[in-house]
Amino acid sequence: MANNEEQPRTWQQEQADLILEGGKVLNMYSGEILESSVAVKGEKIWYVGTRLKEQGEGTLRLDVSGKLLVPGYVEPHCHPWNIYNPVSFGEEACRLGTTTLVCDDLFFYMFMGAGLFEEFMESLSAMPIKYFWFIRVIPQTPMEGEEEVFSAANIKRVLQHPLALSIGEITRWKELIHENPKILECMRFARGIRKRIDGHTAGANLDYLGVISRTGVESCHESISAKEALDRLRLGLHVMLRESSLRPDLRELLKMVRENPSTARRVMLTTDSSTPEFQYRSGMVDRLIGMAMEEGIDPVEAYRMATLNSATYFGLEHRLGGIAPGRDADILVLSDLHHPTPETVISKGRIVAEKSVLTQPFPDMTLKRFFSTPAARIEKNWAAKSDCFEIPCREKGNGQSVQFPVIRLTNPVITRVEQVEFPIRHGCVDVSSRDDFCRVATLNRHGRWVANGILQNYAHRAEGIASTFNTAMEIITMGRSPEAMAFAVNRALEIGGGIVAVEEGRVAFEFSLPLGGMMSERPLKELAEMDTTLKEFLTARGYPFHDPLYSFIFLPNDFLPEVRINRKGVVDIRRDEVLWPARNLP
Repeated sequence: MANNEEQPRTWQQEQADLILEGGKVLNMYSGEILESSVAVKGEKIWYVGTRLKEQGEGTLRLDVSGKLLVPGYVEPHCHPWNIYNPVSFGEEACRLGTTTLVCDDLFFYMFMGAGLFEEFMESLSAMPIKYFWFIRVIPQTPMEGEEEVFSAANIKRVLQHPLALSIGEITRWKELIHENPKILECMRFARGIRKRIDGHTAGANLDYLGVISRTGVESCHESISAKEALDRLRLGLHVMLRESSLRPDLRELLKMVRENPSTARRVMLTTDSSTPEFQYRSGMVDRLIGMAMEEGIDPVEAYRMATLNSATYFGLEHRLGGIAPGRDADILVLSDLHHPTPETVISKGRIVAEKSVLTQPFPDMTLKRFFSTPAARIEKNWAAKSDCFEIPCREKGNGQSVQFPVIRLTNPVITRVEQVEFPIRHGCVDVSSRDDFCRVATLNRHGRWVANGILQNYAHRAEGIASTFNTAMEIITMGRSPEAMAFAVNRALEIGGGIVAVEEGRVAFEFSLPLGGMMSERPLKELAEMDTTLKEFLTARGYPFHDPLYSFIFLPNDFLPEVRINRKGVVDIRRDEVLWPARNLP
């Protein structure tokens, strides 16, 4: 090279903002653990190696001797609306080492519409960690105006945003079998702009899975056994192995990786959607890595499943998943390989947590501003009456009794339908004639209609409980007393959304959810305490399961067996048959 030719600038000629020296780096690309120093400039890793030179006074130096450096963890599939919100969920994830979240857009998009949701995504970019999104093409529960809200034009608009990574959670997978033209159009569009297509194939047999894969679905997080995970992988899908409050299946699922080590390259780890109490008690992605190592998975593969694999799947390998020059400066300092909960969390080039405590809270982004739309507001401009929760049957039965399609819970979310005979009293089903049943209703939040049902294996001694927290964005209420149910509904409306239980004419439990009736602004620790209190309250009144929040979420949806209660009424999902219709209210 000629003497007068410009020499390339090296990292040593740049002023680093942060240097981590004396430690070792787990190299996700080679699988080695190497003695290396790491230099950070701005939000990027500038240098990794052993040829460290002195820097100026403006450089922060961290002595990480004896420590291990790994990339920030990636959560590839989360629902940051499970009572918590994206900020409070992000704070919890961040302090435990998860620096990238791939989030469900469902309620944010439904509340905000495309334009405001795009602004919402961009506002979250100011947080210390990264938020990306998967975009729904259909709601999780049938809704009025669904065709307009989830039009192909709207979905395509949002998919083009750089923070949107995939179409996600196609819960109505039978629509793929029947070649729903709008869904397939959106999928073709996503592929054309190099976005992923994430599936939800719960209950699909092997033949259906083959068809779903053929339509273009590329991943699934719904395996509940090692065999199911392997079946999906053999059909070309990437698999996300889940450990959640509802489905704590990870140890079983990891058998696939332990018995077939080569499968690890197409495996990711996820917490999916867990209750606040479970999330606070059990940890985030750090805990999943620990479980993988406890189950005999090679440690390097365990860390890859929580970092590089997700980055590669979503087309972010150039930014995330490893500690290398040019990558984002998301770095965790661990005590050693077998303790994945970090001592120090560096995200976007800054120290954001030490010893599992945030160095400072996340910035205030005035969340309520994004939940002030008509779709998100819950206002008390009408009142529920006790007769909303009676079940008229003047045109059914033999005049003295009636066969009613009872919804029986077999766990917090799965249901069975049983035809049970009830006496008729004053033209209505006499639910009080049986001690082990309670009433259930899905009620329009504006008071326009109600779907009435009967529920078995719930909290049959509860007088009345109402919740605006559910996938229908309506009001779910259960109880023995129509008067208490009406009181609970009206109180939930008064507080702008939330969960309310009533006993003996007074409020016995109350928790407000001011963000669309779905989310709280409180920190996750407080939400975990509320979650525990609710669970104890319902357990004392006969609730036999571990996860009452999920009963609220899933009772109105339209994709899990066997029977649901939504704006159509009591519906047999398998046969798409209305067993007891909803009715309009005066």
